[in-house]
Amino acid sequence: MEDAQISHVQGEHVSFKRLLWAGPLAAVSAAVANAVVYFVASALGTMPQDFVVQGSGPITLAPVVVSSLIGAAGAAVIFTIVALLTRRPIRTFRVVAAVVLALSFATPLTIPGAPLSMILTLELMHVVAAVIIVGMLTTLARVK
Repeated sequence: MEDAQISHVQGEHVSFKRLLWAGPLAAVSAAVANAVVYFVASALGTMPQDFVVQGSGPITLAPVVVSSLIGAAGAAVIFTIVALLTRRPIRTFRVVAAVVLALSFATPLTIPGAPLSMILTLELMHVVAAVIIVGMLTTLARVK
């Protein structure tokens, strides 16, 4: 049986079968990359462990990894929906992802009293995750 394709536009065929493994791979890749950013930032002092986020304590590796995994899972679901509903799923998903990334920049700014270095590090993590997740999903799930 041939690979099931979700979309039928020239150059923008998306394989559901490929998306099933591309999603988890993108999630793990984004989590690992953000873990590296976290460790480097912590070593440089831009992710201060003595800064307590109201109601949750310092930002540690666990929430960084979990947030990356959740973001990737959400992106894979959205990409699947976009592929089912649009004629140009890859282009459309990239636009949606860019808008979501831009909106996500607001989140670190809502941490009361956070040092600028910490905010910039969190923003960098958003960019790292987005580039990896969008890049992997749209490349690995594409049928040529």
